[in-house]
Amino acid sequence: MNGVTFCQGNFASMRYAPGETMYSVATEFAERGKIQFVHFRDVDGKADSHYYETFHDNGPTDMARMLECYARGGFVGPLRTDHAPAMAGEDSGHNAGYAMLGHIFAIGYTKGLMQARNLAYD
Repeated sequence: MNGVTFCQGNFASMRYAPGETMYSVATEFAERGKIQFVHFRDVDGKADSHYYETFHDNGPTDMARMLECYARGGFVGPLRTDHAPAMAGEDSGHNAGYAMLGHIFAIGYTKGLMQARNLAYD
């Protein structure tokens, strides 16, 4: 009955066993019905070193592939763009990761990926 919030930033920064990737783990968790919520974001770097938030279209993760992993795995639940960097003119120190313009961009980018791949969203 337990599941996880699949925070892509955390999963992207993990080190995996040989043969495992973030994509295979996301698919497995989705197929088992163990994803309760997705934080759709990206980071560059690993948890045991320095890492930083990236814009959704500018990090190392294939974001379209992640959406397909969730959909093919049967995940039906909330997916939220999360931790977008601040854009020019925004106060990045006040509420780091949650500035408005970065999130507007992230939502549009995510919806565009879903439309291009014919993945349903509501």
